[in-house]
Amino acid sequence: MSQARQTIIPNTGVRTMTYEWLVFASFFLALWSAVIGGVFSAFSEFIMAGLRRAKPSAGIQAMQEINKTVIRTQFVAGILLIPVLSVAVAILGANALEGTARMAFYLAPVVFIPTVFLMTIMGNVPMNNRLDSLDPASAEAAAYWKLYGRRWTRLNHVRSFGSLLTALVYLVGGIALITRGQV
Repeated sequence: MSQARQTIIPNTGVRTMTYEWLVFASFFLALWSAVIGGVFSAFSEFIMAGLRRAKPSAGIQAMQEINKTVIRTQFVAGILLIPVLSVAVAILGANALEGTARMAFYLAPVVFIPTVFLMTIMGNVPMNNRLDSLDPASAEAAAYWKLYGRRWTRLNHVRSFGSLLTALVYLVGGIALITRGQV
């Protein structure tokens, strides 16, 4: 992240600080949030639908393997790091921001944290952990799979919406910084 630098507004002698790093941060966080939202959306729209159409044991086994694989990906890193980076950027940019940009940088973590981060750790992950503890061929697993598919997908719709809304908020914030001459 670059440091703020002073510039002088022509013909006024007024000194202003530029915070170009905020534009880069907003577009980076917008892109990362959008990618995460796209993955969530793919799961909601066709991956879970396909898994639910398979025999329960096959769908369960595939989801168990997905749950083991996803842990070591940038996808999970994003779910964990975007809240931290969002709060940090909002705090660090607090003195530099005004108007729409300020609201966007404050709103982004308010959207992402409950709809993506908390929904994941309090909703989807506990459901994944329960599914992972079951024998895919058992009657208990088959019964849980029906409930899991509906509830997990509903929660995932919220995460999709939250991620994409966060991306939009960051885009608005970055554009506001540029168009209002705050950078």
